[in-house]
Amino acid sequence: MNGRFEFIQWGRAILLTLLSLVVAISIALFIVINISPFFITIPKHLLGLSAAELMADYGNVIKYIQLPTQRVFKLRYLPIDPSAVHHFKDVKRLILLNEAVMLASIPLLVCGLKKQKRQNQLWRLILPFQMLFILLLFSGFMGITNFNAFFIKFHYLFFSNMDWLFDPRTTPIILLMPEKFFTVLFGLWLGFTLIILLLIWGWIKLMLRIFFNKART
Repeated sequence: MNGRFEFIQWGRAILLTLLSLVVAISIALFIVINISPFFITIPKHLLGLSAAELMADYGNVIKYIQLPTQRVFKLRYLPIDPSAVHHFKDVKRLILLNEAVMLASIPLLVCGLKKQKRQNQLWRLILPFQMLFILLLFSGFMGITNFNAFFIKFHYLFFSNMDWLFDPRTTPIILLMPEKFFTVLFGLWLGFTLIILLLIWGWIKLMLRIFFNKART
């Protein structure tokens, strides 16, 4: 009986750690998408368009991929190839899925952590979280140091076609998003993911400190 209890409790701790990762990843992605306009590259003399006009079209991209009510994708100033439109449609599906996961996973995590606290089982999360931090730091380091290969593998994994290969002549908006742009966003996403996990970790440590202080008195 005791062995079964231990198995269940450790399994729950691992699941909560993974759920924390899902929450952190989804929130971090949401944040990065919405701050990405601050990091785009504004090419000089692109089709004679001003920086404000280029920013407006990039803003249309951000709105399209995030808003479920916006079903038609159009750029006001820049031309865009039909295959690129199809790719942004695929991206939209992933982003909306991320937002749905974010909204669903946050309350699940809160309930799970509260239950662990009530049952005095928060301490079981320490080891899984430590292992998660090590794995995430290692994976992030590998991704940043070899970002081009990571970027290509990511697209092969999540997209079933080659529409993500934009031709700057027919889809010049890609010139606003060179490889450096995506590298920066990846670094920001990794950073925000770690920060969110550290906040959860900090709450766990605080609750444990309060518990042990009460136990001593």
